Amino acid sequence: MILFLKGIYKKRQAMKVNVNHPSFISFLENISNNILSTIKIDDYFSLNQEKKLSISFTVLNLLKNSAKVRANLSDVELKSFIIVLCKKSEENENYEFAAVLNDVIKNYDAINKLSESTKKSIKQTKKTGASSSQTPQ
Repeated sequence: MILFLKGIYKKRQAMKVNVNHPSFISFLENISNNILSTIKIDDYFSLNQEKKLSISFTVLNLLKNSAKVRANLSDVELKSFIIVLCKKSEENENYEFAAVLNDVIKNYDAINKLSESTKKSIKQTKKTGASSSQTPQ
């Protein structure tokens, strides 16, 4: 069994998930509720581009953190997951959230780079802040 999984991992086959399975739908609903309870996307269509980008950045970070609970997704798998979440939001007539997810998909690479560079700068700040705050008294 382990050899089989290693073979699949090496081939980098796409993740196959039944998107209509009740547990997957529940997972999507939990992530949607988590994001929508954290940020306010009312009047999303009337926001300027800069504010839309900041909402997209926040939503992508929330998506990554929420998805980590159940699965470790690659970038391709995460994009596919966002597409499915977007389609389900449209089916549920949550058009503003679907628009946010659509913007995340369109700007995924730029938002992801911004997210990674933010994490690096936070880590560097913590390292330099920790060393300077431990001066002898």
